[in-house]
Amino acid sequence: MLLVNKIRNFLNSKKILTKEEFKKKTNNGLRYEVSKNKLKHDIEQIHYLIKKKLISKKFNNTIKDYKLVYNALPKNSDLTDIFTLSKDFTNKLGPTFNNLIYYQPPDIMDKKIISDKRKIVSENSNKKFKYIVIDDFLNKEILETLYEYCLTNSIWNEFDYKNGYIGSFIENSFNAPLILQISEELKLHFPEIFQNFPLTKAWAFKCNNQMKGIKIHADFAAINVNFWITPDKANLNKKTGGLLIWDREAPKNWNFDKYNNKDQEITKYLKKTKSRMKKIKYKSNRAIIFNSNLFHASDNFNFKKNYESRRINITFLYGKREDTKRYK
Repeated sequence: MLLVNKIRNFLNSKKILTKEEFKKKTNNGLRYEVSKNKLKHDIEQIHYLIKKKLISKKFNNTIKDYKLVYNALPKNSDLTDIFTLSKDFTNKLGPTFNNLIYYQPPDIMDKKIISDKRKIVSENSNKKFKYIVIDDFLNKEILETLYEYCLTNSIWNEFDYKNGYIGSFIENSFNAPLILQISEELKLHFPEIFQNFPLTKAWAFKCNNQMKGIKIHADFAAINVNFWITPDKANLNKKTGGLLIWDREAPKNWNFDKYNNKDQEITKYLKKTKSRMKKIKYKSNRAIIFNSNLFHASDNFNFKKNYESRRINITFLYGKREDTKRYK
């Protein structure tokens, strides 16, 4: 019920206002925060929606206004720097910015979600459960539906990441019924891994082709499921673009900020403990299920520089960090 309420609040807060409603908001002090990276993504997404005839051509004017604001931001600034706009520039972006220009989340589907053709291509489950790599994870139709959902829906409202990716989280926007269906079916296929752990978090990150992915960290969960949905043809270097996993868990006495955000301290710890790293190469429809307390990071990547080729990864978290002791 709490999730339902969060979704309802998100929909109410992200609906596109009328001109009169928006004017009243700006007169009462509404000022947008933006980054070049976020504007770049939204310009590309609106182009895509117009090309697909999912929104009207009148949104070409929206693109012009977004470009005007983009070009007005300091030229020597970083793409991820956050700026608070003036009233005039807030009005120039109008009521569409970071709101639901297009929103058609895919519903539950009356068919198998996890592919019968899936195959485990790599695993390491000595002592504690560590990881399993699965290829051909989702049925083809499900994969295509999920990819199109991420391309078309204007749900990418988290953009304060210095590495250039933008995010969408289950508690507000990344909450299509199909997402929950994938999660539940996954647990049915691997009950010995997921046991009775609940889904505690889910998100998608869409990377800027010219920047980097997620830094080294561990998560506050027992199990992490990470899978990729951008077609392989987008990846210009087949040896990279995936996930790096170390064979060392975050120390139990480290707090969340330290094991999730302090990448320099983590790197020193891994060097000191002579930890070994496993590189899992990028492949569309490849899933990695692993002990979420293991340190991990995005590998370097080089994807084509167009909207459809942005690297998209989806993450599900299950259980709590202390639940990893069950795998001893």
